Amino acid sequence: MHKFAKLFKSSMLYLNQNLEVGEMRRLVRLGVLVFIAIIAGGIAVYLADYYIKLTPDAAAKGTVAASAVTLFGVIFSALYKEISSYYQERSQSICRKWNLIFPFIKNHYNPWIGTAQSLLSSLKSLNPASLTDEAVTRVLYLTTLFYGRRLRFIVNDGGLLLLSSNKEEKKVIAAYREIEKTYAWAGGNGETQKRVSYLQKLFISEDKPDNPLVSWTFSEDVKKDPFLKESRDKLKQWLTKENIAKLEVEMNDFIVCFKNSLDKLYTAWGD
Repeated sequence: MHKFAKLFKSSMLYLNQNLEVGEMRRLVRLGVLVFIAIIAGGIAVYLADYYIKLTPDAAAKGTVAASAVTLFGVIFSALYKEISSYYQERSQSICRKWNLIFPFIKNHYNPWIGTAQSLLSSLKSLNPASLTDEAVTRVLYLTTLFYGRRLRFIVNDGGLLLLSSNKEEKKVIAAYREIEKTYAWAGGNGETQKRVSYLQKLFISEDKPDNPLVSWTFSEDVKKDPFLKESRDKLKQWLTKENIAKLEVEMNDFIVCFKNSLDKLYTAWGD
């Protein structure tokens, strides 16, 4: 799976580089054509003016003028075709890029951001002084979605983010890693990772396109599954005012960072 992701990313980089090289060549060609058109037009105007002044016959002057106009028509027709071809090719290159990245945005990026926003909203609504099992179960459910969508991205498409630059990709992943560090709700020594893995497995096995894992189904799973119930109780103990405040900061940073990176992607690939 990681080999596939690396191959896909290499293909994207290769495509971008080739599109940039092709666009550069076309711009150079267009510049040369404009330069030739200016020179040729200037020479044509000079010669037409020279021969018109030199020739006393009105019919001959008309022929020279008509020839100059025809030459201008040929020059501007060539320029128009080149400019039209440039913008058409540029539009096609943008379409090829979006055909590659749009499934990532639709299937992984936006759902991941949306889940993070829901989790952040749920955290803000908590009252640490009077936590109920239902409220904590809701947080655990959204935690399952947050980490589960990450695993689905890895399983289905390698998990490597494709944004406008490597710098933006690293920023988003770094923000995600900060959440992992802060959100140690089941304790250290790998206990949190173990329980997160269990939640991810539950998400992958139960969340289907025609039958998604909803909050009610998850609540029923918690009642039946002692491990899930124990995870909920551990999370309940962890959700202190201080821990919630720290997690809210990291979740918000992740959301803002990811959305800003997507905005830059839209701008970079929409030009």
